Amino acid sequence: MSKSKSRASLVAGITALVLSILATIPFGAGPASAKTLSASEVRSEMLGKTIKTRRFGFAITMRYAPNGKVSAKSIAGTLNGTWRARGNRICTTFPSGPAKGTQCVSFEKLGPNRFRSSEGVRFRTVN
Repeated sequence: MSKSKSRASLVAGITALVLSILATIPFGAGPASAKTLSASEVRSEMLGKTIKTRRFGFAITMRYAPNGKVSAKSIAGTLNGTWRARGNRICTTFPSGPAKGTQCVSFEKLGPNRFRSSEGVRFRTVN
């Protein structure tokens, strides 16, 4: 395998892992004051905004659109899928790619525009 194919494969694998984690954005244990956001609060805080994080040195961005579409971007490319609320969890489905399938997560607010998923992934929203 060539060096460039090997690097592309590594980047794709890392991106898949990160997107899987982001898709299940349930946050781990946090400050005592942090509480799980309701579906309504998630919509208010995240819908139509860019979600940014860094994992394994890679910048990852996601955007949940009001029409139920979701996109995730990294250096390895873009994945497009759908999302829906299920109780206080957000379920994201990607029909193909490294994050293929459905994953559901919940979120906690850590501060202004700062959040953590039930998987422990910290991220921020912009615009």
